Amino acid sequence: MAIYVQLPLVEEEKPSIPAHLPLDETFPEKEANALAEKEVYNRHLYRPNTYLHKWWARRSGTLFRFILKGFVVEESRRDFYAPGGLEGRVVLDPMMGGGTTLHEAIRLGANVIGVDIDPIPVIQARATLTFRSLQAKQETFYTAWNTLRNNLISWYQTRCPICDERAEIQFVLHARRRRCACGIALFVDTLLLLDASSSSEKIWLCSNCGDVYRGEHLCTPQQPQIFPRLRTKEETRCGRCGQKYEDVVTEPFWKRYHPVALRGMCQKGHDFFKRPDTFDADLLRAAEQIVQERLDWGPDEEWHIPEGPKSRDLHRYGITSFLELFTPRQCLYLDAARKLIPALPAEDRPWFALLVSTSLEFNTLLAGYKGQSIRRPGAVRHVFAHHAYTIPYTALENNPVFPHPRSGTLLRLFRDRVERGTRWAMRPIERRFKEGKVQKIPVEGELDAGVEVTRWEELAAGQRRFLIIQADASRLNFPEGIADFVVTDPPYYDSVQYSDLSHFFRVWLRRLLPQAADWHYDPLLSAVSERGMRDAQKYAKALSGIWKNVARALKRPHGRLVFTFHHWRPEAWAALTVSLREAGFSLINCYVVLSENPVSVHIQGLKALKHDAILVLAPPGTPVSGRTWKPFSSLPFHESAAFVRACGETVGWLLQTDEVPTDQIWTYWEQLVEAS
Repeated sequence: MAIYVQLPLVEEEKPSIPAHLPLDETFPEKEANALAEKEVYNRHLYRPNTYLHKWWARRSGTLFRFILKGFVVEESRRDFYAPGGLEGRVVLDPMMGGGTTLHEAIRLGANVIGVDIDPIPVIQARATLTFRSLQAKQETFYTAWNTLRNNLISWYQTRCPICDERAEIQFVLHARRRRCACGIALFVDTLLLLDASSSSEKIWLCSNCGDVYRGEHLCTPQQPQIFPRLRTKEETRCGRCGQKYEDVVTEPFWKRYHPVALRGMCQKGHDFFKRPDTFDADLLRAAEQIVQERLDWGPDEEWHIPEGPKSRDLHRYGITSFLELFTPRQCLYLDAARKLIPALPAEDRPWFALLVSTSLEFNTLLAGYKGQSIRRPGAVRHVFAHHAYTIPYTALENNPVFPHPRSGTLLRLFRDRVERGTRWAMRPIERRFKEGKVQKIPVEGELDAGVEVTRWEELAAGQRRFLIIQADASRLNFPEGIADFVVTDPPYYDSVQYSDLSHFFRVWLRRLLPQAADWHYDPLLSAVSERGMRDAQKYAKALSGIWKNVARALKRPHGRLVFTFHHWRPEAWAALTVSLREAGFSLINCYVVLSENPVSVHIQGLKALKHDAILVLAPPGTPVSGRTWKPFSSLPFHESAAFVRACGETVGWLLQTDEVPTDQIWTYWEQLVEAS
């Protein structure tokens, strides 16, 4: 029997908030940086309840906890490790994205409002903030998983090469087909399938005959018409004809690959690699026939990959439909999940559908193989490891219902994303440095969960209530004075992941949860610049509309807008400055904190900023007793933190001065950068 716990809507008297807040005056940059530096390497371990589904540009949860603690009136509860402190306050995030603000604020007892134009953040926020006992989630998952497994297990059968007993496929490795004048050749990242402590135990693919072997190997080279030549990605030209290899782009994407090895486990416990045989090939053809004859995915245009800066990487390979990124077996898995979800308890459908959507990163032919290491055998390189679409040479077709928690399986993802997150939500844990070591500190009395409400007036009292809205925050009619604080992380100016890469998930979530969100929204309304200066104006206009709206929503005189921002480009800072000036905000203070993992694959080797400015602003009509800002003659490009701080303080000066008219702010920033 499922256990349900009713979270109380607590009514308690709250202390009045002074017009001057602790965050106006000071922020523990050193302490925040020390914790953020650890968290950026493993954010999913520090805040597991927010990592149910993929979202980009998440900021440090510890950082936003420090920010929110700067609003706490009672000094005894202002300590980072003290529970609560914002009971009954209302915190608004008009661009909630991954939901960091909402989760951190609700832990402190606040009531929260989350707004986003994209349906994925909306569904994820509801799924992760709604309390559901771990036992209830486990019962739903294992019932659903068994149903899926019973429907799909026959498509992942093979024979064990050791004992010839029935076995189950864990994953299949596919080689990329390329062409020269001699014909088709198959390309992989490497011929090494599994490294080992001794050379005799390493597992290899033979480039001549295609066999899987370890130790000494004698082979009889196959004729190309029987087995195409096997090459590694370093070989760009054919050694026979001298022609440069080219991709095969006239077939659907999944047909541009050829299975060359599979890993499985038999009933006797043998864990093996083998070369696919005729039984395996027949099974794949049977799955293809079922998909073609029985599955109806709706009109082709609904699966079209739209134009976008990141999607160009698919279009230039002739990939135009999201459906072609999945093998027939993967399509059967997604069809089974689509039919199963309506039968689940209503409160479990969102998180289960998001879990299936999350599994797409590991269950598509865009996923690669990085499991050669004996320390991480069989590991899957997920689709967005580089924050972009990449076409793998060795593509990995996973078995999502494999009965062991291996990389990318539903079982593993449930344990990592749902079980771990739910346990953490019921007893959040922070880290603390003591004598050079990191300690785990449970914050007793906090919950990363709440009760959803549907009306503005329900936020006026109580604690841990949340209102989630899918909308353009610049057009939303916020009640005047509804929020004590607005804390957010605006889109990264020219970051394209939000409206482009997310299509990969949206086309499936739309079918898994058709009634859960508005799937026909206009993604071009998002506040992201994608085409240079022309869109800088769009970015400024979108943010200006949002700032004007939240200015009306903020209470006076203690209401504050706080957000993080960084960028190298002058037009990004110019657009931000213009938007804040048009909305009438004044900068009270500016702090600088670490934001990015310096070895993240999407920024490694680039001149990437690793710090964020925290801007603390007062809405129009609020007396400001903060710092007086001064202009810079040049910007310190040599160092990330110094550059971001100088840019933040320049925003403050431009908001308080009349020397630079609004229409000249763009030129001012360009000249400031040129002078640097």
